[in-house]
Amino acid sequence: MKEETFVFGGQEFVFLKGDKEWHLDVKRSDVATQELSDLLLLDLHHPQFLQQEMTVDEDTVHFTYHLDAFGQTFEDMKEKEVSEKLRLSLNVLELKQALKLPITFFVHPSSVFITKDGRAKIAYRAIPEKMVPQTLDAADLLKQLKSYILALFTEHDFMDLYNGALDVVPVPEFLDTIRKAEDMDSLEGLLQGYFQDKLEEEKATLTRVSRSKHRLYRYATIWLSALAGLLVLPLIYLVFMHNPFKEKMLDADTAFIKVDYPGVISELERVEVSSLPYTQKYTLAYAYIQGFDLSNEQRSVILNNVTLKSDEQYLDYWIEIGRGNSQEALDLAKRLDDSDLILYALYQEMEQVRENTTLSGEERETTLDELKAEYQKYWDTRTTILNEDGSQVETGTSSTSSSTSSTEPSSTSPSSSSGE
Repeated sequence: MKEETFVFGGQEFVFLKGDKEWHLDVKRSDVATQELSDLLLLDLHHPQFLQQEMTVDEDTVHFTYHLDAFGQTFEDMKEKEVSEKLRLSLNVLELKQALKLPITFFVHPSSVFITKDGRAKIAYRAIPEKMVPQTLDAADLLKQLKSYILALFTEHDFMDLYNGALDVVPVPEFLDTIRKAEDMDSLEGLLQGYFQDKLEEEKATLTRVSRSKHRLYRYATIWLSALAGLLVLPLIYLVFMHNPFKEKMLDADTAFIKVDYPGVISELERVEVSSLPYTQKYTLAYAYIQGFDLSNEQRSVILNNVTLKSDEQYLDYWIEIGRGNSQEALDLAKRLDDSDLILYALYQEMEQVRENTTLSGEERETTLDELKAEYQKYWDTRTTILNEDGSQVETGTSSTSSSTSSTEPSSTSPSSSSGE
Protein backbone atom coordinates (compact mmCIF):
# COMPACT_ATOMS: atom_id res chain seq x y z
CA MET A 1 0.00 0.00 0.00
CA LYS A 2 1.05 3.57 -0.64
CA GLU A 3 1.55 5.78 2.42
CA GLU A 4 0.64 9.47 2.45
CA THR A 5 1.39 11.59 5.51
CA PHE A 6 0.56 15.19 6.39
CA VAL A 7 -0.18 17.35 9.42
CA PHE A 8 -3.43 19.26 9.74
CA GLY A 9 -4.51 21.24 12.78
CA GLY A 10 -1.44 20.03 14.68
CA GLN A 11 -2.34 16.35 14.21
CA GLU A 12 -0.50 13.88 11.99
CA PHE A 13 -2.57 11.87 9.55
CA VAL A 14 -1.17 8.76 7.88
CA PHE A 15 -3.24 7.27 5.05
CA LEU A 16 -2.45 3.79 3.76
CA LYS A 17 -3.87 3.58 0.26
CA GLY A 18 -4.68 0.51 -1.82
CA ASP A 19 -6.67 0.03 -4.99
CA LYS A 20 -9.94 -0.72 -3.20
CA GLU A 21 -9.54 0.70 0.30
CA TRP A 22 -7.89 3.47 2.26
CA HIS A 23 -6.96 3.02 5.92
CA LEU A 24 -6.48 5.65 8.62
CA ASP A 25 -5.74 5.18 12.31
CA VAL A 26 -6.53 7.89 14.86
CA LYS A 27 -5.27 7.67 18.42
CA ARG A 28 -7.94 7.53 21.12
CA SER A 29 -6.08 10.37 22.79
CA ASP A 30 -6.85 12.56 19.74
CA VAL A 31 -10.58 11.95 20.19
CA ALA A 32 -11.98 14.07 23.04
CA THR A 33 -14.74 11.67 24.01
CA GLN A 34 -14.99 8.30 25.70
CA GLU A 35 -18.49 7.72 24.41
CA LEU A 36 -18.12 5.44 21.42
CA SER A 37 -21.70 6.15 20.47
CA ASP A 38 -20.61 9.68 19.56
CA LEU A 39 -18.39 8.22 16.85
CA LEU A 40 -21.29 6.47 15.15
CA LEU A 41 -22.18 9.83 13.64
CA LEU A 42 -19.12 9.46 11.40
CA ASP A 43 -20.61 6.43 9.63
CA LEU A 44 -23.06 8.62 7.75
CA HIS A 45 -24.08 7.69 4.22
CA HIS A 46 -23.80 10.70 1.94
CA PRO A 47 -22.97 11.02 -1.80
CA GLN A 48 -20.08 13.39 -1.06
CA PHE A 49 -18.39 10.98 1.39
CA LEU A 50 -16.76 7.60 0.94
CA GLN A 51 -18.43 4.66 2.61
CA GLN A 52 -16.69 4.09 5.93
CA GLU A 53 -16.18 1.24 8.38
CA MET A 54 -14.89 1.92 11.89
CA THR A 55 -13.44 -0.30 14.58
CA VAL A 56 -12.14 0.76 17.98
CA ASP A 57 -9.65 -0.84 20.33
CA GLU A 58 -8.04 0.32 23.53
CA ASP A 59 -5.67 2.85 21.92
CA THR A 60 -6.82 3.44 18.37
CA VAL A 61 -9.82 4.21 16.20
CA HIS A 62 -9.42 2.40 12.88
CA PHE A 63 -11.12 3.84 9.80
CA THR A 64 -11.50 1.96 6.52
CA TYR A 65 -12.80 3.84 3.47
CA HIS A 66 -14.19 1.85 0.55
CA LEU A 67 -13.38 3.25 -2.90
CA ASP A 68 -15.45 3.43 -6.05
CA ALA A 69 -14.01 1.52 -9.01
CA PHE A 70 -11.63 3.17 -11.48
CA GLY A 71 -10.81 6.19 -9.34
CA GLN A 72 -8.21 8.78 -10.28
CA THR A 73 -5.38 10.22 -8.22
CA PHE A 74 -4.61 13.86 -7.58
CA GLU A 75 -1.33 13.37 -9.46
CA ASP A 76 -3.26 11.99 -12.45
CA MET A 77 -5.47 15.07 -12.51
CA LYS A 78 -2.47 17.42 -12.41
CA GLU A 79 -1.44 15.98 -15.79
CA LYS A 80 -4.87 16.49 -17.40
CA GLU A 81 -5.96 19.27 -19.76
CA VAL A 82 -6.80 22.62 -18.20
CA SER A 83 -10.52 22.07 -18.84
CA GLU A 84 -10.44 18.79 -16.86
CA LYS A 85 -8.72 20.52 -13.95
CA LEU A 86 -11.34 23.25 -14.00
CA ARG A 87 -14.09 20.61 -14.09
CA LEU A 88 -12.60 18.95 -11.01
CA SER A 89 -12.31 22.34 -9.29
CA LEU A 90 -16.03 22.95 -9.86
CA ASN A 91 -16.86 19.48 -8.55
CA VAL A 92 -14.73 19.99 -5.43
CA LEU A 93 -16.55 23.27 -4.88
CA GLU A 94 -19.78 21.28 -4.48
CA LEU A 95 -18.39 20.03 -1.16
CA LYS A 96 -19.67 23.29 0.32
CA GLN A 97 -23.01 21.49 0.66
CA ALA A 98 -21.45 19.30 3.37
CA LEU A 99 -21.21 22.36 5.62
CA LYS A 100 -24.83 21.67 6.55
CA LEU A 101 -23.91 18.29 8.07
CA PRO A 102 -23.16 17.90 11.81
CA ILE A 103 -19.54 16.97 11.11
CA THR A 104 -16.28 18.63 10.12
CA PHE A 105 -13.78 17.63 7.42
CA PHE A 106 -10.91 18.98 5.32
CA VAL A 107 -10.18 18.90 1.60
CA HIS A 108 -6.53 17.94 1.73
CA PRO A 109 -5.80 16.07 -1.57
CA SER A 110 -4.85 12.94 0.40
CA SER A 111 -8.35 12.81 1.92
CA VAL A 112 -10.29 13.55 -1.27
CA PHE A 113 -11.11 10.62 -3.55
CA ILE A 114 -11.66 11.46 -7.24
CA THR A 115 -14.12 9.24 -9.08
CA LYS A 116 -13.74 8.11 -12.69
CA ASP A 117 -16.01 10.97 -13.82
CA GLY A 118 -14.11 13.60 -11.84
CA ARG A 119 -16.39 13.85 -8.79
CA ALA A 120 -14.91 14.48 -5.35
CA LYS A 121 -15.67 12.37 -2.27
CA ILE A 122 -14.32 13.01 1.22
CA ALA A 123 -12.66 10.25 3.23
CA TYR A 124 -11.92 11.58 6.73
CA ARG A 125 -14.64 13.30 8.74
CA ALA A 126 -14.65 14.41 12.36
CA ILE A 127 -16.94 15.25 15.27
CA PRO A 128 -16.97 19.02 15.95
CA GLU A 129 -15.16 20.11 19.13
CA LYS A 130 -13.92 16.55 19.71
CA MET A 131 -11.69 15.81 16.72
CA VAL A 132 -9.52 17.71 14.22
CA PRO A 133 -10.73 19.92 12.69
CA GLN A 134 -12.54 21.26 15.73
CA THR A 135 -14.64 23.63 13.63
CA LEU A 136 -15.33 24.33 9.98
CA ASP A 137 -17.09 27.36 8.55
CA ALA A 138 -17.58 28.79 5.06
CA ALA A 139 -14.54 31.09 5.29
CA ASP A 140 -12.19 28.27 6.28
CA LEU A 141 -13.61 25.93 3.64
CA LEU A 142 -13.19 28.67 1.01
CA LYS A 143 -9.52 28.95 1.98
CA GLN A 144 -9.09 25.17 1.73
CA LEU A 145 -10.79 25.06 -1.66
CA LYS A 146 -8.55 27.81 -3.02
CA SER A 147 -5.50 25.93 -1.70
CA TYR A 148 -6.73 22.73 -3.37
CA ILE A 149 -7.23 24.48 -6.71
CA LEU A 150 -3.81 26.18 -6.66
CA ALA A 151 -2.16 22.88 -5.67
CA LEU A 152 -3.93 21.25 -8.63
CA PHE A 153 -2.64 23.83 -11.14
CA THR A 154 0.85 24.39 -9.68
CA GLU A 155 3.61 22.49 -7.90
CA HIS A 156 2.85 24.15 -4.56
CA ASP A 157 1.88 21.93 -1.62
CA PHE A 158 -1.67 22.15 -0.25
CA MET A 159 -0.56 22.55 3.37
CA ASP A 160 2.00 25.24 2.47
CA LEU A 161 -0.73 27.17 0.68
CA TYR A 162 -3.25 26.70 3.47
CA ASN A 163 -0.73 27.71 6.14
CA GLY A 164 -0.01 31.10 4.56
CA ALA A 165 1.55 30.79 1.11
CA LEU A 166 -1.83 31.09 -0.63
CA ASP A 167 -1.72 34.88 -0.69
CA VAL A 168 1.94 35.35 -1.60
CA VAL A 169 3.14 32.69 -4.06
CA PRO A 170 3.52 33.84 -7.69
CA VAL A 171 0.80 32.32 -9.90
CA PRO A 172 -0.68 32.94 -13.37
CA GLU A 173 -3.23 35.71 -13.71
CA PHE A 174 -6.32 33.49 -13.73
CA LEU A 175 -5.19 31.74 -10.52
CA ASP A 176 -4.52 35.11 -8.95
CA THR A 177 -8.13 36.03 -9.71
CA ILE A 178 -9.32 32.76 -8.15
CA ARG A 179 -7.40 33.24 -4.90
CA LYS A 180 -8.84 36.76 -4.57
CA ALA A 181 -12.46 35.54 -4.78
CA GLU A 182 -14.33 36.82 -1.72
CA ASP A 183 -16.90 34.04 -1.35
CA MET A 184 -18.07 30.71 -2.71
CA ASP A 185 -20.43 32.20 -5.27
CA SER A 186 -17.71 34.48 -6.71
CA LEU A 187 -15.30 31.55 -6.88
CA GLU A 188 -17.88 29.37 -8.62
CA GLY A 189 -18.66 32.11 -11.16
CA LEU A 190 -14.98 32.54 -12.02
CA LEU A 191 -14.47 28.80 -12.42
CA GLN A 192 -17.55 28.48 -14.62
CA GLY A 193 -16.33 31.27 -16.91
CA TYR A 194 -12.81 29.89 -17.20
CA PHE A 195 -14.18 26.38 -17.77
CA GLN A 196 -16.44 27.40 -20.66
CA ASP A 197 -13.71 29.47 -22.32
CA LYS A 198 -11.12 26.72 -22.01
CA LEU A 199 -13.55 24.03 -23.16
CA GLU A 200 -14.32 25.93 -26.36
CA GLU A 201 -10.63 26.61 -26.94
CA GLU A 202 -9.69 22.95 -26.53
CA LYS A 203 -12.55 21.80 -28.77
CA ALA A 204 -11.16 24.02 -31.51
CA THR A 205 -7.53 22.91 -31.12
CA LEU A 206 -7.57 19.40 -29.62
CA THR A 207 -9.05 16.06 -30.65
CA ARG A 208 -10.14 13.60 -28.00
CA VAL A 209 -9.22 9.99 -28.67
CA SER A 210 -9.86 6.80 -26.76
CA ARG A 211 -7.24 5.53 -24.37
CA SER A 212 -6.52 2.55 -26.63
CA LYS A 213 -6.03 4.77 -29.68
CA HIS A 214 -3.82 7.11 -27.69
CA ARG A 215 -1.70 4.14 -26.64
CA LEU A 216 -1.54 2.98 -30.26
CA TYR A 217 -0.51 6.45 -31.46
CA ARG A 218 2.10 6.73 -28.73
CA TYR A 219 3.67 3.36 -29.53
CA ALA A 220 3.50 4.13 -33.25
CA THR A 221 5.31 7.41 -32.61
CA ILE A 222 8.00 5.62 -30.61
CA TRP A 223 8.53 2.98 -33.29
CA LEU A 224 8.52 5.52 -36.10
CA SER A 225 11.04 7.63 -34.20
CA ALA A 226 13.24 4.57 -33.70
CA LEU A 227 12.91 3.67 -37.39
CA ALA A 228 13.78 7.22 -38.39
CA GLY A 229 16.83 7.02 -36.15
CA LEU A 230 17.92 3.78 -37.82
CA LEU A 231 17.48 5.35 -41.24
CA VAL A 232 19.49 8.39 -40.20
CA LEU A 233 22.48 6.25 -39.18
CA PRO A 234 23.30 5.14 -42.74
CA LEU A 235 22.84 8.73 -43.89
CA ILE A 236 25.28 9.94 -41.23
CA TYR A 237 27.70 7.21 -42.31
CA LEU A 238 27.45 8.25 -45.95
CA VAL A 239 27.75 11.99 -45.30
CA PHE A 240 30.35 12.06 -42.56
CA MET A 241 32.33 8.85 -43.05
CA HIS A 242 31.89 7.06 -46.35
CA ASN A 243 31.91 10.06 -48.69
CA PRO A 244 34.96 11.75 -47.07
CA PHE A 245 36.75 8.38 -47.08
CA LYS A 246 35.91 7.87 -50.74
CA GLU A 247 37.16 11.37 -51.57
CA LYS A 248 40.41 10.65 -49.72
CA MET A 249 40.93 7.51 -51.78
CA LEU A 250 40.31 9.45 -55.01
CA ASP A 251 42.73 12.19 -53.95
CA ALA A 252 45.39 9.56 -53.23
CA ASP A 253 44.85 7.98 -56.66
CA THR A 254 45.14 11.39 -58.30
CA ALA A 255 48.42 12.07 -56.49
CA PHE A 256 49.75 8.65 -57.57
CA ILE A 257 48.92 9.35 -61.23
CA LYS A 258 50.77 12.67 -60.93
CA VAL A 259 53.78 10.78 -59.46
CA ASP A 260 53.29 12.82 -56.28
CA TYR A 261 54.36 10.08 -53.86
CA PRO A 262 54.53 12.37 -50.78
CA GLY A 263 50.96 13.42 -51.64
CA VAL A 264 49.83 9.79 -51.66
CA ILE A 265 51.39 9.24 -48.23
CA SER A 266 49.87 12.46 -46.87
CA GLU A 267 46.34 11.53 -47.99
CA LEU A 268 46.48 8.00 -46.55
CA GLU A 269 48.71 8.35 -43.50
CA ARG A 270 45.80 8.49 -41.00
CA VAL A 271 43.89 5.57 -42.53
CA GLU A 272 44.26 2.20 -40.78
CA VAL A 273 45.93 -0.43 -42.95
CA SER A 274 42.97 -2.76 -42.43
CA SER A 275 40.60 -0.08 -43.77
CA LEU A 276 42.49 0.51 -47.01
CA PRO A 277 41.12 -1.02 -50.22
CA TYR A 278 43.55 -3.27 -52.09
CA THR A 279 44.28 -0.73 -54.85
CA GLN A 280 45.17 1.98 -52.35
CA LYS A 281 47.39 -0.47 -50.47
CA TYR A 282 49.32 -0.96 -53.69
CA THR A 283 49.70 2.78 -54.34
CA LEU A 284 50.70 3.50 -50.73
CA ALA A 285 53.25 0.66 -50.57
CA TYR A 286 54.69 1.82 -53.91
CA ALA A 287 54.89 5.42 -52.65
CA TYR A 288 56.67 4.42 -49.43
CA ILE A 289 59.25 2.30 -51.31
CA GLN A 290 60.01 5.27 -53.56
CA GLY A 291 61.01 7.22 -50.47
CA PHE A 292 63.27 4.60 -48.87
CA ASP A 293 67.03 5.18 -48.74
CA LEU A 294 67.89 2.51 -51.30
CA SER A 295 70.06 2.19 -54.37
CA ASN A 296 68.29 2.17 -57.73
CA GLU A 297 69.06 -1.52 -58.09
CA GLN A 298 67.65 -2.38 -54.67
CA ARG A 299 64.50 -0.30 -55.28
CA SER A 300 64.01 -1.92 -58.69
CA VAL A 301 64.26 -5.43 -57.24
CA ILE A 302 61.63 -4.66 -54.58
CA LEU A 303 59.24 -2.87 -56.95
CA ASN A 304 59.33 -5.86 -59.30
CA ASN A 305 57.44 -7.73 -56.57
CA VAL A 306 54.98 -4.90 -55.78
CA THR A 307 52.19 -5.24 -58.32
CA LEU A 308 48.40 -5.31 -58.41
CA LYS A 309 48.72 -9.10 -58.09
CA SER A 310 50.90 -9.07 -54.97
CA ASP A 311 49.87 -10.87 -51.78
CA GLU A 312 47.92 -8.36 -49.69
CA GLN A 313 50.07 -9.09 -46.63
CA TYR A 314 53.15 -8.25 -48.72
CA LEU A 315 51.70 -4.80 -49.42
CA ASP A 316 50.76 -4.43 -45.75
CA TYR A 317 54.39 -5.23 -44.85
CA TRP A 318 55.79 -2.33 -46.87
CA ILE A 319 53.15 0.06 -45.56
CA GLU A 320 54.03 -0.84 -41.96
CA ILE A 321 57.74 -0.43 -42.76
CA GLY A 322 57.01 2.96 -44.29
CA ARG A 323 55.04 4.03 -41.22
CA GLY A 324 57.82 2.95 -38.90
CA ASN A 325 55.82 0.08 -37.41
CA SER A 326 58.63 -2.43 -37.56
CA GLN A 327 57.09 -4.84 -35.04
CA GLU A 328 53.88 -5.13 -37.10
CA ALA A 329 56.03 -5.52 -40.22
CA LEU A 330 58.06 -8.28 -38.55
CA ASP A 331 54.87 -10.16 -37.66
CA LEU A 332 53.69 -9.93 -41.28
CA ALA A 333 57.08 -11.12 -42.56
CA LYS A 334 56.94 -14.16 -40.28
CA ARG A 335 53.43 -14.98 -41.51
CA LEU A 336 54.74 -14.73 -45.08
CA ASP A 337 57.68 -16.94 -44.00
CA ASP A 338 60.11 -14.77 -45.98
CA SER A 339 63.59 -14.57 -44.45
CA ASP A 340 64.60 -11.50 -46.48
CA LEU A 341 61.56 -9.56 -45.23
CA ILE A 342 62.18 -10.75 -41.66
CA LEU A 343 65.82 -9.62 -41.77
CA TYR A 344 64.89 -6.21 -43.14
CA ALA A 345 62.18 -5.72 -40.47
CA LEU A 346 64.65 -6.72 -37.73
CA TYR A 347 67.19 -4.26 -39.11
CA GLN A 348 64.57 -1.48 -39.03
CA GLU A 349 63.65 -2.45 -35.47
CA MET A 350 67.31 -2.18 -34.40
CA GLU A 351 67.56 1.26 -35.97
CA GLN A 352 64.49 2.41 -34.05
CA VAL A 353 65.93 1.11 -30.77
CA ARG A 354 69.15 3.04 -31.39
CA GLU A 355 67.18 6.24 -32.00
CA ASN A 356 64.86 5.78 -29.00
CA THR A 357 65.98 8.39 -26.46
CA THR A 358 63.53 7.18 -23.79
CA LEU A 359 65.46 3.95 -23.21
CA SER A 360 68.25 3.76 -20.67
CA GLY A 361 71.66 2.59 -21.83
CA GLU A 362 71.15 -0.82 -20.26
CA GLU A 363 67.69 -1.24 -21.81
CA ARG A 364 69.02 -0.24 -25.22
CA GLU A 365 71.89 -2.75 -25.04
CA THR A 366 69.65 -5.57 -23.82
CA THR A 367 67.08 -4.98 -26.55
CA LEU A 368 69.74 -4.70 -29.26
CA ASP A 369 71.40 -7.93 -28.12
CA GLU A 370 68.06 -9.76 -28.37
CA LEU A 371 67.38 -8.35 -31.84
CA LYS A 372 70.92 -9.15 -33.03
CA ALA A 373 70.55 -12.73 -31.82
CA GLU A 374 67.25 -13.09 -33.66
CA TYR A 375 68.75 -11.47 -36.77
CA GLN A 376 71.70 -13.86 -36.66
CA LYS A 377 69.35 -16.85 -36.34
CA TYR A 378 67.41 -15.92 -39.47
CA TRP A 379 70.62 -14.98 -41.31
CA ASP A 380 72.11 -18.39 -40.57
CA THR A 381 68.91 -20.13 -41.67
CA ARG A 382 68.86 -18.16 -44.90
CA THR A 383 72.53 -18.97 -45.57
CA THR A 384 71.98 -22.67 -44.93
CA ILE A 385 69.06 -22.79 -47.36
CA LEU A 386 71.10 -21.04 -50.05
CA ASN A 387 74.03 -23.41 -49.56
CA GLU A 388 71.75 -26.45 -49.72
CA ASP A 389 70.37 -25.22 -53.02
CA GLY A 390 73.92 -25.08 -54.30
CA SER A 391 73.46 -21.62 -55.64
CA GLN A 392 74.41 -18.20 -54.57
CA VAL A 393 71.46 -15.86 -55.00
CA GLU A 394 72.58 -12.30 -55.03
CA THR A 395 70.02 -10.04 -53.44
CA GLY A 396 69.92 -6.59 -52.01
CA THR A 397 70.11 -8.09 -48.53
CA SER A 398 72.99 -10.50 -49.21
CA SER A 399 75.06 -8.04 -51.19
CA THR A 400 74.76 -5.46 -48.47
CA SER A 401 75.02 -7.78 -45.51
CA SER A 402 78.12 -9.58 -46.82
CA SER A 403 80.10 -6.41 -46.37
CA THR A 404 79.11 -6.13 -42.71
CA SER A 405 79.59 -8.27 -39.65
CA SER A 406 77.67 -11.50 -39.48
CA THR A 407 75.66 -10.27 -36.50
CA GLU A 408 74.62 -6.74 -37.46
CA PRO A 409 74.28 -5.24 -40.94
CA SER A 410 74.68 -1.56 -41.56
CA SER A 411 71.95 -1.66 -44.22
CA THR A 412 69.92 -4.32 -45.93
CA SER A 413 67.23 -4.54 -48.54
CA PRO A 414 65.20 -7.68 -49.23
CA SER A 415 64.34 -8.93 -52.66
CA SER A 416 61.65 -11.53 -52.30
CA SER A 417 59.25 -13.61 -54.27
CA SER A 418 56.51 -13.21 -51.62
CA GLY A 419 54.85 -10.48 -53.59
CA GLU A 420 53.68 -12.71 -56.41
